[in-house]
Amino acid sequence: MILMKTGKAEENKRKKREALMHTAFELFSHEGIAHTSISDIAEKAGVGKGTFYFYFKDKYDLRNHIIAAKSGEIFIRAKNALDQTDLVLLEDKIIFLADNIISQLENDVITLRFVYKNLSWGVFESAFIEHRDTNIDFALVFESAIRESEIKYENPLIMIYMIIELISSTCHDSILYGKPLPINEMKGYVFQSIRAIMRAQQVSPEKI
Repeated sequence: MILMKTGKAEENKRKKREALMHTAFELFSHEGIAHTSISDIAEKAGVGKGTFYFYFKDKYDLRNHIIAAKSGEIFIRAKNALDQTDLVLLEDKIIFLADNIISQLENDVITLRFVYKNLSWGVFESAFIEHRDTNIDFALVFESAIRESEIKYENPLIMIYMIIELISSTCHDSILYGKPLPINEMKGYVFQSIRAIMRAQQVSPEKI
């Protein structure tokens, strides 16, 4: 009986937290974070203001959790698709992930606008490493792929950072405004640049 009550309590907590995140995402996306108050979020989510502070420090902390969750969902779908391929080279795997993620964002412009507008490298690290809003260890995924790669890279963290910034900055305007090129044309240049970044970071065999 105690276990059943504990399980029900945890489920209620999960539902309240998800309600806050879902509501905040809608309000942030349509009204903007600056014009959305914690009271607005709590009221629309159907919880007390005190409940909000039980889960989140402030609305910016909540924003970071949403970024982690949304980015995590996108990445998990891309990784699951990658797992169905027989790609071997890390370079080809990164290109596949980038292509899949871009395609997802093409079909979800609201998430694209929200994540692009609010995502910084600091938030990226905090969301993926500290918040754990997803069921996947992103750092471990990249570290494992890099470790298993026959080709070694001088500074993998900087390399991944540059690739993320490249995709984020170029694909946002391309998807939303078709500038400087429509995304279907722009992707070729993006993938070419990703390969150039990765090859510039390769460590020559004699240095391994």
